[in-house]
Amino acid sequence: MTTPARDHRADHRWYMAGLWGYFLAAGIQGVLYPWIIAFVLHESSERVGIAQMFSMLPMLLLGLFGGAMADRVELRRHLMRLQSVAMLPPLILAGLIYNGIVSYNIMILYVLALSTIGGYVMPARDSMLSRVAATSLDGNIQRAVALAMSGQFLGQVGGYLLGSPAEYIGAWPLLILQSALLGFAAFTTSRLAASPPEPRASQRRSPLRDVKEGLLAVWRDERIRPVLLMMFFSGILFTGVFMVLFPILIRDVYHGSSREIGFVFMSFFGGIGVSSLALSRFRPIRRQGRAIMLAMCTGSVVMVLVHFNPPIWGVFLLAHGWGLAAGISMSQSRAIVQESATDALRARMLAGFNLGTMGGGPIGSLLVGILIGRIGPLNAVLIPSGLMLFLWAAIFFFTPLWKIEAPR
Repeated sequence: MTTPARDHRADHRWYMAGLWGYFLAAGIQGVLYPWIIAFVLHESSERVGIAQMFSMLPMLLLGLFGGAMADRVELRRHLMRLQSVAMLPPLILAGLIYNGIVSYNIMILYVLALSTIGGYVMPARDSMLSRVAATSLDGNIQRAVALAMSGQFLGQVGGYLLGSPAEYIGAWPLLILQSALLGFAAFTTSRLAASPPEPRASQRRSPLRDVKEGLLAVWRDERIRPVLLMMFFSGILFTGVFMVLFPILIRDVYHGSSREIGFVFMSFFGGIGVSSLALSRFRPIRRQGRAIMLAMCTGSVVMVLVHFNPPIWGVFLLAHGWGLAAGISMSQSRAIVQESATDALRARMLAGFNLGTMGGGPIGSLLVGILIGRIGPLNAVLIPSGLMLFLWAAIFFFTPLWKIEAPR
């Protein structure tokens, strides 16, 4: 008796459902974590910057080893286990807060735990996307990446919306909801088709050797290297601005709380999600490098306009415009890596690229936190904007990024 053929189109639906669940949880954390640090604990801008640095650093460093592991294991089961374990930190923190126990050190330990798990989740999920696209979307990588980006960031917007009333309902109920969403992500992953098993011999390789192999593959690729340089240095200039400056700006200049933090994050990530979704509906962009470079200019313009202290609704609009442009640069940069990576090295190359593109974030968070403490949030935004002009010119004249096009 033959078993019915599997509908591989369902894989993409389950993949997207799991991605939405995971990033709804990430959006809740994105509001709760800085709100507790800046508003409940009333920490200084320097300590907010340090806290945001710790929220990214383990994910970036361990992502390399997560990529090496993802290339050697059965992805579905691996991802299910990771998302199930990720349910525990928010549950533990919810219990502590319910009993009136919260401190700066507890919050750092909490975010270190989640960021560590995220370092293994991210490359496994990204590598799974290519396999899902091959069976469900006829191998259209640009469309698969754009849809995943839209789900990721619109999911975060939904999470910010869920997390924004924290000042009214408290943090612990939202942390329980965050844990439940991570459980939902684990369930949807269980519905995906299993990936082909890896040879036993490959599992005995040195993790450090695997990491080195992935990093070298990223750096030697003529299409990926200039994108990596652009995204790394722009991460130093702008990721820290976004992660640290906006919460401090809301607190010290606009005298808002969790609701305003949620709205500004929703505006930015909603812009990324909308532009990524729009890209999935159009023909693939041909001149990918040019699209990335032009989109990167938007952040500088937004920062200059924020300096002039617009009304709070103007900050929301500026953040949304910045997100629309960021969706183009992020989706095209990740599409370039997905198109260029080989199956054997895909997760490691994606992890290496993530380290490069997001590696500037912790550095930028630390520097921006110090800068805000010295000259104030409204003046601090001008420094990254000015430096971006030099970065853009250097990338234009000394790398081939402007000329990079999608493969035919």
